Amino acid sequence: MKKLLLAAFTILCLSLTNAQSNAGEFTLAPQIGVNFSTYSSSDANYDLRTSFSGGVIGEYYFSDLWSLRSGLLYDSMGSKDSFDNVDKLNYLTIPINANWHFGKNRNWFLNFGPAVAFLLSAETDLDGGQSIDIKDYIASTDIGLALGIGYKFDINPDFQLCIDYQGFGGIINIDKNNTLPYDV
Repeated sequence: MKKLLLAAFTILCLSLTNAQSNAGEFTLAPQIGVNFSTYSSSDANYDLRTSFSGGVIGEYYFSDLWSLRSGLLYDSMGSKDSFDNVDKLNYLTIPINANWHFGKNRNWFLNFGPAVAFLLSAETDLDGGQSIDIKDYIASTDIGLALGIGYKFDINPDFQLCIDYQGFGGIINIDKNNTLPYDV
């Protein structure tokens, strides 16, 4: 079973920064959003799971075109299977992304790079209402590639509102033994 986070959709980040960032500047921004995640498997079909995402993103500017973006994010991922069982996988994710700023005022940005996610908890809510711990069956670390695009709205010279769309594709099999403790 390979996890694929389709998107952390419409992430709003509030940033206390200058509207035009220059080389050597560092910004820090709280981030809150919605995750839509699922698994990718040739053995079964899975539906999206909608959940919460939040954390903080720091950005170091090398120039007005390029910056390095990283942070700590709480990502609640997982999926729903055809039997209405819902896997709830909670991660602490650390992206390390190059961020390219473009457009007339450099308000658009595109970021890309690796991300590492550390499993905090994993459980399955079964259709009958029972919940089981599956942490022993899930890899403790997920590694993947992140890609995102967004736009910064200048509210005033020291405050911006960002809206972005982030995607994450896991590149490892997170199911340790290729068998979870329930029938899928």
